[in-house]
Amino acid sequence: MPNRLPRILPGLLLTLALACNLGTSATTQPAASPPPATELNLTATPQHAEPTHSGLTSLDMTATASAGGEQHGGLTPLDMTATAGAGHGATAHATSTPLPEAAFTPSATVSIQVDGATRYQTISGFGASFRPFNGPLSKLDTPNGPDFTTATDEQRRAIAQILFSQLGLTRARVFPNGFEPVNDNADPFTFNPAAYDWSEVNQITDFIALAKPDGLQTPWASFSMDVGHTQAWLRKPGSDCALNPALIDEEVEWLLAAAIRFRDAGEELQFMAVNNEPDLCPPGFKIEIDDMVTIVKRLGARLRAEGLSTKIVVTDGWIPQNVLRYAQAVLADPDARQYVGALAYHAYADGYDDPAAVLNNSAQGNPPHAAVEVRRQIRDLAAQYNLPVWMTEICYCVPRSGFSEFELLRARLNHLHDEMTLANVAAFDAINLYNIRRPGVFDELVEVYYRPDGTMERYELSTYGQLLGHYSRFVAPGSVRLKADSGDPRVRVLAYQRPDGKLVIVALNNNTFAVQANIGFANVSQPAALSVLTSREDAIWQDGPEVSAGAMGVLPPLSVTTFVGK
Repeated sequence: MPNRLPRILPGLLLTLALACNLGTSATTQPAASPPPATELNLTATPQHAEPTHSGLTSLDMTATASAGGEQHGGLTPLDMTATAGAGHGATAHATSTPLPEAAFTPSATVSIQVDGATRYQTISGFGASFRPFNGPLSKLDTPNGPDFTTATDEQRRAIAQILFSQLGLTRARVFPNGFEPVNDNADPFTFNPAAYDWSEVNQITDFIALAKPDGLQTPWASFSMDVGHTQAWLRKPGSDCALNPALIDEEVEWLLAAAIRFRDAGEELQFMAVNNEPDLCPPGFKIEIDDMVTIVKRLGARLRAEGLSTKIVVTDGWIPQNVLRYAQAVLADPDARQYVGALAYHAYADGYDDPAAVLNNSAQGNPPHAAVEVRRQIRDLAAQYNLPVWMTEICYCVPRSGFSEFELLRARLNHLHDEMTLANVAAFDAINLYNIRRPGVFDELVEVYYRPDGTMERYELSTYGQLLGHYSRFVAPGSVRLKADSGDPRVRVLAYQRPDGKLVIVALNNNTFAVQANIGFANVSQPAALSVLTSREDAIWQDGPEVSAGAMGVLPPLSVTTFVGK
């Protein structure tokens, strides 16, 4: 959940400290009558943009076309103007301090080979978690902030457009909470409609309906019984987080009630998780593994009895090591397995919430051994049952000193690369679709600002949003990841073929110097030309000139570059 509220309670602040300091087999399909291997040298020299606009003004940036334009297309101009009401608009942080000319002189040449004969996972999309606009503001994030925040319809609409139309996000994790503050009755098989409060859930279904025209495709729900007093009746006596195993059928009824409400609002859930981080309730679990198997079977059967096709996500868990244990147990039971739609984990282990660890290991081409092994096991288990793998939450959670905003986010992009290549994830979700700007954390895709009375003043696309946009804007759902090899482990490359046949290549240059990239293509048609988008420190979303065969190619130092085939 945004700000990690479902798993971080005031009484569990020690858990936050612990959580922030934890240390599918590839499917190959040979192309029919593949074309011969070819090579294309690419020019990626940045074209310096105009200085950032200050104040509440609009900024034209290179991005996916807005409403009426091409989604996930080439690098077409996009007006980032978004009205915030009362004269306030959205701006984007996109400074463009030029590096000296020498910085773009390659110190090395890197060979990159894209092979269309080896095809991996099909991408579901990119997303993050949604918090209702009208509600309490986390005091963990801003102790002196307003107690309650609000946004106008115009602001909500504009933020949805930024996220799903302009950034190309297609996913949103939502948290139905507070709808059954006390047990509706003593019969878990009979609803008492008068006992439910759907006011918060209505905000969620309204946002889903608002965002779908802008590109939201996969809203899905995760649930928390460890948020304050409203779900306390489901917990063990004296526990802040653990399910009372005597109330399993009540838990199933609680989940089913929400699923029915979404359907009745016209937004039937494609997917739902039983619990957000069921493996995090020190010193044990919120839901024991055997109880999870029972819940999946009973919930799945009751969903189908209600005519709902909702699939269950296993498990939206805290760390992949625990998710593997739950998934093995659930999938080993054929009565439970039939209801499972995806395997999902959070990445709070193996250093992925530590930017220094990521930059010192993964960014150098050496992801942690433990991370490699558990992700391979999850990947292979998912492939055995033809299920997608999702990485559904990660944050730095608390401020990290000694890193610029860009360096924190370069670490996160290297983490994304690991998830794509080690676990073959079909989806990568950030933690917050929107939140206040948090220096040293920067976990938000859109940053919002509130007046002292809690009304939203303005909002802006964050640097995190822009850098994730190097992937989400161009790698549409249905894209297939292709094999992409790099001659330098610090130049990390992902390649995709989209449903429209176009190729997308995203290259992370983790070297402190520029490199010349020679990209070769095998078993796939060479693009006639490519559009180029580059980001580096203080120069975000810079479009280079369209390139064609025969040009020299440069990846700037410490940068991310996206190439889109024509």
